[in-house]
Amino acid sequence: MLFKKSLIILFLAAGLVIPAQAEKITLKHFTSGSYQQLLEKHADKPVMLAIWSTTCASCLEKMPLLNELQKNQSDVRIIMLSVDDAADKKQVQAILTENGLTDLENWIFADENAQRLRYEIDPQWFGELPRTYFLNSNHEREGISGALSYEDYQSIFKVLVN
Repeated sequence: MLFKKSLIILFLAAGLVIPAQAEKITLKHFTSGSYQQLLEKHADKPVMLAIWSTTCASCLEKMPLLNELQKNQSDVRIIMLSVDDAADKKQVQAILTENGLTDLENWIFADENAQRLRYEIDPQWFGELPRTYFLNSNHEREGISGALSYEDYQSIFKVLVN
């Protein structure tokens, strides 16, 4: 009985800690013009833009890999963009916290017209997820839909930084 009460207290405490930590994450609002701002801010630097959603199983499955890349790849700036509605902010923050991705630059769609935001990023992108853009220091880019492996990322990073 004591073990069961201790276990319940532990779960309740964990539930209180994650949302409190999640609220500390800064989620920038991605609106019309944000993609251009992002490019200007990271001019002359290689960038990886990882686009994801809380409803994308493949995206969530690959979050630990993105954490690993963050720790091991300092030459490429990794930026996360959630295509979830800004109303889902707490859930997005909790997922980022749980996966140790709070130190990255994190954005969330904050415009009712998600199709327009997608078009600003890439007119050829129709919303499939996960979607990753790799931009070299001249911001020539390649967009890839679908989940990537660690080896895929490493191969692409070698090209980006050289």
